[in-house]
Amino acid sequence: MLLTHLQLAVLWILFGVFHSVFASNRFKTAVFAGLPGFRPYYRAAYVLFAFSTLGGVLAYQLAIPSPLLLEANWRPAGYTLMAPGGLLMAICIRKYFLSLSGLRSLVRQQVVKGPLRVDGVHRYVRHPLYLGTFMLVWGVFLAIPTLSLLVMAIAIHAYTLLGIRYEEAKLIREFGFAYLEYCARVPRLLPFPLPKKSQIR
Repeated sequence: MLLTHLQLAVLWILFGVFHSVFASNRFKTAVFAGLPGFRPYYRAAYVLFAFSTLGGVLAYQLAIPSPLLLEANWRPAGYTLMAPGGLLMAICIRKYFLSLSGLRSLVRQQVVKGPLRVDGVHRYVRHPLYLGTFMLVWGVFLAIPTLSLLVMAIAIHAYTLLGIRYEEAKLIREFGFAYLEYCARVPRLLPFPLPKKSQIR
């Protein structure tokens, strides 16, 4: 049983590694240098790859037996996190569906830089999609506290924290002072009042 969960952890790590590599500007530059005509389709292909590999990891996770780690009934707490977390994710995905899926670049046949979004839920946190992700995965674990779901929650949480650093560096390069000013006003993940000092570290 320990071996299967170690394998699950490795699969989640590999998923994160490939997800990051294929999203990196260095990798995309190399691809576009050899296949310039593939540029409009890259985002859609990337999303398809991400969802198919995610499905594979989840299929393996569901196939392995996994022990319960908590004896107490944590389901109410889990559902309390899951419901708003899932709703927040749905709001963000609906808001960004065209750009996240790559369909906008397919329609326009070029990569279009989107505006800096500071409206809606972005008035309260800079990364509402990631906040919703954290709430959902930890809520699922509390509702069904198995070892496999703990592995999943830790892997997704750690990968997302690293991804936030990379994404914010990218946003600073794209939007410059506008994003730095936004960082000074709005917290990264938790919708609490900020001190005057910017949260970019």
